[in-house]
Amino acid sequence: MSFLSRLLGRTVSPSSTDKQRFGYAVVGLGHIAGYFMDGLRDSPTAAVTALVSGDEDKAASLARKYGVPSVYSYEDFDSIRDNPAVDAVYLALPVSMHREYTERAASAGKYVLCEKPMAPNSDDARAMIVACAAGGVKLSIAYRCPHNGLHMRLRELIQSGALGDAATLHIESGFGFALDPGWRDQPALAGGGSLFDVGIYPLNTARFLLAEDPVAVQDASAVCDANGLERSIAWTSVFPSGARAACRSSYTEKIADTVRITGERGTLLLAPAFSHRDRYRLQGEYHDAAGKAVRVDERAAAVSEFRLEAEALAAAVQQGAELPTPGEDGLADMVAMEAIYAAAGVSSE
Repeated sequence: MSFLSRLLGRTVSPSSTDKQRFGYAVVGLGHIAGYFMDGLRDSPTAAVTALVSGDEDKAASLARKYGVPSVYSYEDFDSIRDNPAVDAVYLALPVSMHREYTERAASAGKYVLCEKPMAPNSDDARAMIVACAAGGVKLSIAYRCPHNGLHMRLRELIQSGALGDAATLHIESGFGFALDPGWRDQPALAGGGSLFDVGIYPLNTARFLLAEDPVAVQDASAVCDANGLERSIAWTSVFPSGARAACRSSYTEKIADTVRITGERGTLLLAPAFSHRDRYRLQGEYHDAAGKAVRVDERAAAVSEFRLEAEALAAAVQQGAELPTPGEDGLADMVAMEAIYAAAGVSSE
């Protein structure tokens, strides 16, 4: 008897509202999946309609808590193709499992919202893009920050030249914390160390704000543990415009999540910049073309970024809206992180 069959007596019926919303099967039920499900509670366009887990009791408990009508095991996963209430999957799995479940979802005709980092390496990322294209489904990477209003506001200011010519821009950014034991400290599951988990935020944000990809890495250094897992890393990404981004991440120390951008006309600070638990704040000053000082002090709206990223994929599928964070965005980060590891002398095998 399948995992799904054993649980049928304990699941609930979907509401008529859920049937009208874009349905997600949440694959993997760790803490980030909880944030995702909490975020979708009030969404008018997206809902959680299925859970996928290897833990029967946990899945049943969460199905009751969130009113989710269907539950699958990893073995049953492929049968989601027969569930019309599931439009897409949200992959909240260890990085090593992203490619397999992206390919299986695409084969089942389901769209994919995959947590970052996209894959253990760029080859897997490319294979995921190919699989989704072959299956005729969209692939989105779950980068939260590009959906936030203050990140978009900062990008608009930079692109408008408010801080000066791009060649004069210098970004300083970081993110770090003391890591608790778990799958993230196991290279075979995590794919990489702090760069993959939290360093990707400064990297992706720099790419997003500048609207270009780095062409070189300078001043890279890293500290690895006995298993070869990179625990802390620092680097400078150099961009085609001449802009530079000095970034660092860590699993051994607290690094405040901030983005500071300095140009010839002023400085802006986004702090906090990445944590979904806090409201972002953008502050600073720059001088306009007439030399007049312009002060900035803005706070982000209190809305779940998990909800926004889920609704963005729904809008892309249902309304033909542009997908803000497609698979190609995730691939660009994978290529950039491999270059950072190579420059720091960290094995990416």
